[in-house]
Amino acid sequence: MKKISEGRTAEVFAQDQEKILKLYRDGFPMEAVKYEYEVNRIVAFLEIPAPRAYDLIDFDHKKGIVFERIEGSTLLRMGVQFPNELDCLTKEFAELHYRIHKYELDVERIGGSSVLNQKEVLARNVQNASQLSSEVKHEIIEYLKNLPDGNRLCHGDFHPENVMIGERNWVIDWMTGMIGNPAGDVARTLLLFRFGTLPDEAPSSVKDALELMRDKINGVYLEQYLSYSGLQFSDIDEWMLPIAAARLSEWIPNEEKALLLNLIEERLK
Repeated sequence: MKKISEGRTAEVFAQDQEKILKLYRDGFPMEAVKYEYEVNRIVAFLEIPAPRAYDLIDFDHKKGIVFERIEGSTLLRMGVQFPNELDCLTKEFAELHYRIHKYELDVERIGGSSVLNQKEVLARNVQNASQLSSEVKHEIIEYLKNLPDGNRLCHGDFHPENVMIGERNWVIDWMTGMIGNPAGDVARTLLLFRFGTLPDEAPSSVKDALELMRDKINGVYLEQYLSYSGLQFSDIDEWMLPIAAARLSEWIPNEEKALLLNLIEERLK
């Protein structure tokens, strides 16, 4: 097999012309691998443009998922390569996100009873944020409880590196898929546009381009999504506090953590 990409949690290998193997690193929880497989099964049932998950396997003492192989480049890399197309690409990005959010998740009908709940995921991640005091965690979780519930499909980590552009557009990496309120899912995307960092292995040219494109992508995406959904910015902005606090529990650079802590402090005033 030939390695075709590498990330923090997994390596991806080409098996043949139609399939790839996503092989998770040593120590990656088996329940998380099974969860991604389950969510991809649900996404396929809904006919959302995402690679099909064919099988769960053991390979070289590691856990993996055999996926449908797709062709294309990430939206971010397409924006770097074709800067004049950035507005058009970002509108497609917003349309894809809205398309995901149109689906109400009837877990009994699709057999997805194990799909995680957005508020529960956020509350757990806030609780795991070591940078926050117990009092601040409690305040944020209580605030979260009062936000509107939702029963829509949410990606949980929708950003331009998780959208592939080719003969058709694809949404990848569903390990954070959940049931919830689309406004919270959009808040996560906006937060990533504002503060998010790329993996260390990302080319420096792509990292530099992201810094130059942040504001433009953010503005076009938000305007387009609001026009599709009918939401107001305030509907999304009210989710920013718990989304930022939950992000602190992830593997992110200290510089980003400092920015998130400043945002949290401002919102709690």
